[in-house]
Amino acid sequence: MSSASAVAAAAAILFFTNPNGFIGGGGIGGAGVNAGGGGGGGGGSDGGSFWSRLFSPAAALADEPESPEWDSHGHPVNIVVQLNKLSGFKKYKISSIVLFDRIRKAKLGSEDSFFEMVTLSGGGVYTKAQLQKELETLASCGMFQKVDMEGKTNADGSMALTISFTESMWQSAERFRCINVGLMKPVEMDPDSTDKERDHQRRIENARPCLLPMSVQSEITDMLRSQGNVSARLLQRIRDRVQKWYHDEGYV
Repeated sequence: MSSASAVAAAAAILFFTNPNGFIGGGGIGGAGVNAGGGGGGGGGSDGGSFWSRLFSPAAALADEPESPEWDSHGHPVNIVVQLNKLSGFKKYKISSIVLFDRIRKAKLGSEDSFFEMVTLSGGGVYTKAQLQKELETLASCGMFQKVDMEGKTNADGSMALTISFTESMWQSAERFRCINVGLMKPVEMDPDSTDKERDHQRRIENARPCLLPMSVQSEITDMLRSQGNVSARLLQRIRDRVQKWYHDEGYV
């Protein structure tokens, strides 16, 4: 099977419904899930973040780095600096990146699937504009209800970055539907355009049957019913299960 055919065969779309009707959906492919519903929150402080409560400002100032590749943050050591307080003229070295789940009140391990969505890396050098762009991308992806970004200053002039978030949640779903969209042209959904929505629905109804066997579809339905509300993390688990089946069958 050619690579193009494999990608077409592996493409699928998910819909989650409840007794009151359609509540959301998401396209599943190699890159991830785009889910209907939820919403991105902008950056900013929530009146005293986790890190600002945990650490107290220190009197010592950071050493100025000799390397011309990045600039010292120029702040006292071991304090929290909000993204909007960074200089637009500096290049900041990020020593490490931590994801903090506000609901679980815990740091995530590096193996957590949410790290897939972060393009920054520990040891990297970034401008304020690049960090702001990353925050905007995370806030608008639909998987997070609220996202904030802040740095903690290190003695060597670098900063440890913390991305704290609240994941998106949707109302409970009782049914899973898989549709083969391998050769369907994506349609940009405009909530104010009834014609586009109707056209999209017609194309879905006329789509080819999904290759996913009923045993796997039933397994995903059980995941939905046991979870209660649909969360961003659940969508990732469903994506991973669907992709695993296609991979095991040799499609991708």
